[in-house]
Amino acid sequence: MPAEAIATWMVAARRNVSRDVSRVLDLGSGTGRFSAALADTFDADVVAVEPSSGMRVQAAGKPNPRVQLVGGRAEHLPLASGSCDIAWLSNVVHHIDDLPGAARELRRVVDGDVLFRGAFGGRRYDFTLYRFFPEAESIVDSMSSVGDVIDAFERAGFASVLLESVSALTARSYAEAYEAATARADTALELISDDAFARGLELLARAARDESGPVVDRQDLLVLR
Repeated sequence: MPAEAIATWMVAARRNVSRDVSRVLDLGSGTGRFSAALADTFDADVVAVEPSSGMRVQAAGKPNPRVQLVGGRAEHLPLASGSCDIAWLSNVVHHIDDLPGAARELRRVVDGDVLFRGAFGGRRYDFTLYRFFPEAESIVDSMSSVGDVIDAFERAGFASVLLESVSALTARSYAEAYEAATARADTALELISDDAFARGLELLARAARDESGPVVDRQDLLVLR
């Protein structure tokens, strides 16, 4: 993810958090894409919870004195009650097996806002990805909807505050988008067939030769409090 995109999302996050923050939960932190930025944005300590040991190893290669890496899942957070002021979940909801259980755990641990960045089922997105990998649209559409998330979290004691669309840089060029796609790290690309992935990659390679970019896409920010 380009640094400009991370900065765009941090502006949106900071704008929608009204309280002082001393500790942030970066849930499903992956390789640490947002962890350091969260620490800088909120001038806070960050506990980055990620179930994948491989991703935690990669995150450990980008050490930050204000970021603590912890193994764990949303449904069973290895954290004390009320120990975090806010939580940040970036493209994580579709990885959670027990959404009501995760909502209850976040209500226990977080004494403030929960911010979800990503795509939700039932919402219409004009992702550049769909132009080359149209099969990915049905994968995204099958993910948890905004209503699913709000329902689970309201039952746990949260109230919905905001749903905002944020446009951010996906890649500085189609060549950069192609290089990112080859890793097949995006969940939608991982779940489409190998043939569909190969076809889309070929189309994207052509675009990389013929088009300059930049590539900008819109995703949602959902805030629950």
